[in-house]
Amino acid sequence: MKATLCIFRCWLFLVCLSFLIGGSMCSAQESKGAVSRDDFVSDASFIVGTYDPSAADHSVDSIVTLADQFLGSLNEEQKSKCLGDLASERRREWTNLPARNDADGIKLSELNKSQIEKACALMGSLLSRQGFDKMQSIMLADDQLLRDGKPRRGFGTENFAIVIFGMPSKTKPWCFQLDGHHVGANISIQGRKMTMSPSFIGTQPQAFRIGDVEYRPFKNETEMAHQLAMSLTDEQVKKAVVQSKRARIVAGPGRDDFVPVPQGLPCQLLTETQQGVLMNLIEQWVGDLPPKQSKKRMKEIRSELNQMSFAWNGNRNPKSDISYRIQSPSLLIEYACQDLGGDPLDHLHSNYRDPTNDYGGQLNK
Repeated sequence: MKATLCIFRCWLFLVCLSFLIGGSMCSAQESKGAVSRDDFVSDASFIVGTYDPSAADHSVDSIVTLADQFLGSLNEEQKSKCLGDLASERRREWTNLPARNDADGIKLSELNKSQIEKACALMGSLLSRQGFDKMQSIMLADDQLLRDGKPRRGFGTENFAIVIFGMPSKTKPWCFQLDGHHVGANISIQGRKMTMSPSFIGTQPQAFRIGDVEYRPFKNETEMAHQLAMSLTDEQVKKAVVQSKRARIVAGPGRDDFVPVPQGLPCQLLTETQQGVLMNLIEQWVGDLPPKQSKKRMKEIRSELNQMSFAWNGNRNPKSDISYRIQSPSLLIEYACQDLGGDPLDHLHSNYRDPTNDYGGQLNK
């Protein structure tokens, strides 16, 4: 009798577990099913916007294999647009502006469904889930700037382009570049080593909806910074706030060799809790790389805490038009609201650099 009761309880547990798992799977399918092609402005937007990178493998072998598969799917004309010489100065000609007609790279509008999926798989392996979701959201944000959803030169997911400098290799340096309006991501790779310096990442609008999903590409970059600024004591504020109005990004595209003079509050004067918020804020950029690479990079950055500064421009109120800068010997993060578009809080720019390792200059050393 006891054995029978035990078997019955086990059976009942498995049935309930199966029901719960089945319900979760059903909910996930319903969530995906709620988004249709009609919710997106282009085929490229639909493919990018519904791609799931959760199964991404960030190993060297996987990255190179996926890069080879993407390149192998291109015809010769497409390859000629996509590939560039690693030593070419054209690597430095990226911009966050809407794409020019003569810009380097193969645009997503020039690729078919299978090719875009392969491009997404490659991006999913080169970026963390955080990083992929951010790039995906920024592309979809740019679709919101299209007039009535109609094609607009330089704007929208279709106009984002991929350039690969050098040939994908497990041992030799190469580079993956994603170019588009509000994205200039330079990922330099050599084996397990990676850097995203320099990269420009922005968004307009700062929040939007597609179907039932709300997107906020810069939610943490904005809210964590205000959290840190509002936690400052009166004495810290005197050092941290440089001016009462927002400043401009000074070391963005085209200014690779410029390193500004550090400003603001020495971060060694922050409390342990404040330093924790600061590190979490920095990780919103560094964490765009895969976990192993971002963990190593964060360790390097933490070692420079006593040489780091935090500068704030504008009001500390969470609804204010501001800019801020975080700087140490191997780190430069700039964030700034923008006037273009009417509401500065709805148009955001940022810049990430490691002045000691721009374009992977230190990878092979």
